[in-house]
Amino acid sequence: MPAPHIELFAQRLCELVRDQAIRNCNARLDTNTRSPIGKHWHVAVQGADPKRISDVILPDCVDEAIFCLLNAIDDAGLRLRFVTAEGVEVDLTNDGLGELAGWYAGDDSWRERFSKERVNKY
Repeated sequence: MPAPHIELFAQRLCELVRDQAIRNCNARLDTNTRSPIGKHWHVAVQGADPKRISDVILPDCVDEAIFCLLNAIDDAGLRLRFVTAEGVEVDLTNDGLGELAGWYAGDDSWRERFSKERVNKY
């Protein structure tokens, strides 16, 4: 089980990165988007149902990016520190015990516990 400060990092990661990325991508799939990226996506998926794409593909893409980030931290490819609002500094590589990616995507995952956006189950 991760330490409380690691769990706080996980909660902030899901809320500020995962949820926001999914909301941003959902907005780009809106048929009335003015976003250049959104317009590009609409051309790419012509004939497909944007809602289906949003429900299935977006969470998977966001989760893969976060998993890769956490795995890079676990493997010390990226050395990051998280500082809580109270000023406690947490070395994510050492204090994360090499398990950040697993805690994010495994059983009783962080994304299921902390994210407010949909999580795909397999």
